[in-house]
Amino acid sequence: MKKILCIYYSQSGQLTEIVKNFAKPFEKSDEYSVTYANIEPVSDFRFPWKGYDFFDAFPESVNKIPCEIKPLNIQDEDYDLIVFAYSVWYMSPAIPSNSFLLSEQAKKIFKDKPVITLLGVRNMWVVAQEYVKEKILELGGHLVGNIVLRDRAENITGIITISYFVFTGKKDRFLGFFPKPGISEKDIAGANIFGEIVKNHFKNNSFDKLQEELIKAKAVKVYPYLCTVERMAFKRVFKKWANFMLNKGGAGDTARRTRVKMFAYYFPFAILLIAPVEYIFFIIFAPFRIKTIKKEIKYYSGIKLKSNL
Repeated sequence: MKKILCIYYSQSGQLTEIVKNFAKPFEKSDEYSVTYANIEPVSDFRFPWKGYDFFDAFPESVNKIPCEIKPLNIQDEDYDLIVFAYSVWYMSPAIPSNSFLLSEQAKKIFKDKPVITLLGVRNMWVVAQEYVKEKILELGGHLVGNIVLRDRAENITGIITISYFVFTGKKDRFLGFFPKPGISEKDIAGANIFGEIVKNHFKNNSFDKLQEELIKAKAVKVYPYLCTVERMAFKRVFKKWANFMLNKGGAGDTARRTRVKMFAYYFPFAILLIAPVEYIFFIIFAPFRIKTIKKEIKYYSGIKLKSNL
């Protein structure tokens, strides 16, 4: 019997649904044993978020500063396939997910094992996934597949609906006419399709063509404009703000509280005003970057690191 370990941190419960649906094809077969391991912070992040807490998590998310987590509640640390599912906070893996990647237990679990990454996100994920690729490699694992389920709402609409969700915990239609927030129920239920694809390759002990087949099944879709904005924003804006917020003491420090509040005012301004300007420039210069854009789509759809290409 082949053993599969699904590791995840789900603050709202959405990622748990994705993981369970992805694993259904394995659960239906006597040839596989599936273990679910939820990452548990010692001091958990409340959901729904409180306004200040949401922005206060920014600098630790961006700078990859771990929180204290409990060891995974598993009896065995030797599995045949690892599924690492995570959500994205501020273009970075959620703090508890990153904390596990930095743990001693992760070194034992990932070493010499094939790994599937399974993401549940709003729309930006490539910067976080590049980081996760590096960590899996450092841990001795082998990334063999990547699946990304995302909120299908347009950027501005998605910002409104996801804000409604994270601050209220409600997944109904905001004001009665906005689309439901987060990843659609149809897409969550459809994660089993990708599980079936992985199962077929796992059964034959061959992952060489797995990502290629997942791409054909639309498990990953790369949006060049979002990639461009994301990379620029993370390096030029997020890193600077994160360092600025961490300069004056830890959580609860008066100076930090002031800076967190400053960022809370800046963040929506950047999304609503700066991002559209970036989009205009992207459209203007896109015809001159066709080859580069095609290369970026191919690269980010794949599983290799640039240093290994």
